[in-house]
Amino acid sequence: TLMENVADITAPDADTVVFKLKQPYSAFLYAFDIGGGAILPKHLYDVATELAKNPYNNAPVGTGPFKFSKWERGSYIKLVKNQDYWRKGLPYLDGITYRVIPDAASRRVAIEQGTVQQAVANDIEPFDAARVSRLPGITTTTAGSEYWAPMYWVEMNNAVAPFNDKRFRQAVMFALDRQFIVDKIFFGQGTVSTGPIHNKTRFHDANVKRYTFDPKQSARLLDEMGLKPDASGVRARVNFIPLPYGEAHKRFGEYLKLSLAKVGIVVNIESADIGTWVKRMGDGDFQMVANGVYQYGDPAIGVSRTYVSTNIKKGLAFSNTAQYRNEKVDQLFAQAARAPDEERQALYSEVQKQLAEDVPVAWILDTVTPIFLGKKVHGAISTALGASGSYAEAWLSK
Repeated sequence: TLMENVADITAPDADTVVFKLKQPYSAFLYAFDIGGGAILPKHLYDVATELAKNPYNNAPVGTGPFKFSKWERGSYIKLVKNQDYWRKGLPYLDGITYRVIPDAASRRVAIEQGTVQQAVANDIEPFDAARVSRLPGITTTTAGSEYWAPMYWVEMNNAVAPFNDKRFRQAVMFALDRQFIVDKIFFGQGTVSTGPIHNKTRFHDANVKRYTFDPKQSARLLDEMGLKPDASGVRARVNFIPLPYGEAHKRFGEYLKLSLAKVGIVVNIESADIGTWVKRMGDGDFQMVANGVYQYGDPAIGVSRTYVSTNIKKGLAFSNTAQYRNEKVDQLFAQAARAPDEERQALYSEVQKQLAEDVPVAWILDTVTPIFLGKKVHGAISTALGASGSYAEAWLSK
């Protein structure tokens, strides 16, 4: 998808690659990040084996400062220093070991006791984050990951009733106290979302329709739809799949259930493991499902994929799985991707206003990614990629 605008690729000499595009595409350079633009070794991938089944997917070979050494499944992944790294004198570390610790309490103890020197985001539950940050042996930062700009939202299946009526989707937004969610469930690890573009991503515009906490307005919209409460006060019954990544997301599910019940929407929480969650979301087999996505530095890459109708593809998670369709939105995203930077803000502002009106998903928070580091760790977080950086300049003091 990132390379669909490429018409031709040539290598005129050993140090040059030329990409010829079919049309202007302002976000093209962002397509070469470590998330989407990995360079694969030809001698290992130019084989008959199907790409997805190539054994080197699980034993990667690249050009980075560290080399893959060993993967002990369920226990650890070990990297060692790349002696042939193209940046002379780097890396400083002899290697990095990523430990697999399924239990959140055990992860917290590991960082507290110095068994590990780094934990990121959901590694530490939000309700533990403040206490861990105050420990004398820990440094905490939310710098880095501005490029990823993760967002947390609830997808609503726009193809099924009652979610196929934007008034119902708006009612869900008005029924949720999103500032409470930020403060008391995720403990300040983000800010209330204004719409589809994260406040750290280029072309964000907060001047859109706002959804303050207003259960009365939520009830009025449901009344307007004809969803009157029955003798038990129930207007509608829906199913919700929480994000399967820890206790905070379970608590969010309980909060969602309680809040929507107050306006007559009864929520049944469906638990799912990660594989089931991804499959059901990708297949559109849900009514409501929690999701978290990256924005990848530019709306043409990380935002449009969620809302353009051409990206409704059954079986593909993290696409337009809400099955939202709006021809005007399709056109605006297409224009903005091709326009020069000085013209893009107006187009993205217009698309944000349209999406804020339609509410294809219930935006909850623009998240930040806390990174917990042992005091002896230096130089690990140096770019907007945060903990996904190269660690070439990371070092440990005694």
